[in-house]
Amino acid sequence: MKLVKKITIAFIIFCFPLIGFAQTADELIAKAEGLNQAGNLAQAAKVMEEAVQKFPENSSVHSYLGLYQGTQAFTTKSNVEAGRLVGIAFEQLDQAVALDANNPVARFHRGLLSIKMPAFMNKLDAGIADLLLVITIDQQVAGKIPREMITATYNFLGEAYQKKQEKEKSIATWQKVIELVPGTALAKQAQESIAALNKPEPTASLNLEKYTKMTSDEFNQALNKEPDNAELLIVLGKAHLDAGNFEKAAEVLRKAIHSDSTKVEAYKLLIQSVGGIAAQGYDKRIYDDTNFRTNLAFEMVKVADKAVKIAPDDLELKLLRGRIGVMMPFFVHMLDQAMDDLNLVKNSNAAPELKAEAIYWLGIAYEKKATTNWIEVIGNYSATNASKLALESMRPAIKQFDEAKYKKPFIAIDFLLGFRDELPPQTAVWIEDSDGKFVKTVYVSGFSGFAKERQANLLKWSESSQFKDVDGVTGASINLGQHIYVWDLKDSQGKRVKPGEYQVKIEVMYWPSMQYECAAAPIKIGKNEQKVIFKEGKLIPYAELKYFSD
Repeated sequence: MKLVKKITIAFIIFCFPLIGFAQTADELIAKAEGLNQAGNLAQAAKVMEEAVQKFPENSSVHSYLGLYQGTQAFTTKSNVEAGRLVGIAFEQLDQAVALDANNPVARFHRGLLSIKMPAFMNKLDAGIADLLLVITIDQQVAGKIPREMITATYNFLGEAYQKKQEKEKSIATWQKVIELVPGTALAKQAQESIAALNKPEPTASLNLEKYTKMTSDEFNQALNKEPDNAELLIVLGKAHLDAGNFEKAAEVLRKAIHSDSTKVEAYKLLIQSVGGIAAQGYDKRIYDDTNFRTNLAFEMVKVADKAVKIAPDDLELKLLRGRIGVMMPFFVHMLDQAMDDLNLVKNSNAAPELKAEAIYWLGIAYEKKATTNWIEVIGNYSATNASKLALESMRPAIKQFDEAKYKKPFIAIDFLLGFRDELPPQTAVWIEDSDGKFVKTVYVSGFSGFAKERQANLLKWSESSQFKDVDGVTGASINLGQHIYVWDLKDSQGKRVKPGEYQVKIEVMYWPSMQYECAAAPIKIGKNEQKVIFKEGKLIPYAELKYFSD
């Protein structure tokens, strides 16, 4: 899964006077900032790498290096490289804070980078905490921190609170920006942001019946006359939804909500539309935006929250939000709230059907809770007997392979995935020759196959295959259990390979536990059939390769 969405951000990077550090460290920071201001960010980072080597106990040199590395992540065209840079950037920023927890520069840099991260990285709250500490330090020691830094801190806090949909806090922090720098472009931007948040929401009753009785011509005339009429848009959105045009339905319903944000029916239909888009699985849109499905998940959650806020006594909405929370990936952090919603419906005077559905989804929620606990044991206490028990509990039984279903010659690749995470893993199965040269991809999971170089999961497969032959072998993500793939002894060009020794490789990457394994075994193609079994893996506990000759 991609770690960073490729976006353009104009970072405000300050070169503050440092207090109590060796002059040489100050000079290196000033030199690096000069390079950065001149547009040479990569060289600036190299200068700070030198500074970290010379001054490993200096909090600020780690902080500037982390910021430069993080900024580079937003400018690189490779999402694999972006993911790597973000990882090492936070390592440097965390080290800076560990060396001096009250260094405002380190806190500001880490807070800034954190709030710019995609939502699924769950850095927003930590970023807010860092920025609030900068303000606390300023209040405790007046004049220690330059006004430019404090102003920027409030500005970024306003942005962060807006992302959290905490309207009052956003307005308060942006008001502080206006007080600190009145009449500036930054103050004007803050005023515009406040005005947008204070825009009144229209209210109106919902009366769709009159529109549904119209003929097609009458409806189109009405819509042309009132293109922003929320009720007309809801009717149109439902029509697209019923026809299975989920993208168009979502587009129209978003417009309806923008026109009138009080229409609960629009939210319900939008949730169904976005769910329909998500149900289509991975496709080539992932290449253009690797956060495409992640954004759909967050949209469904936000839409459900807003609908419940408008109609808090609607038990069907509570059930809907509960169901969404259980189905959503872990990174939306909705499971506990979902269970609260479902328990509320279960213990209410709702119709038996609603109660039964709530109880069913509660069962799924408790199952996910159990998996989460097992993942924690395996990830954090891997050397314990409890970890072995968790893996054994997950491990499925082995089934027999039916060779009669396939035309010889071929190699059967039969393996188990013995671990379950919050999300299905990214997995690749491919072939290399005895010299390690790529021959053929047999299978790759949907996200990685469509995202290609924009993913940062299957690095060995990516390096080997260079994505030459993914179109025909990309499939839905596989999960815990037995999986069998057959290689027809043809290379990526469709040509039959020569007899000899080949390597079968299986790479798997889980998220968010970051459990990783790459298994490999040799097998010979020739006159005689051959069977190879290996049972050494933790995540791939069993794999069997069998060559069936002509």
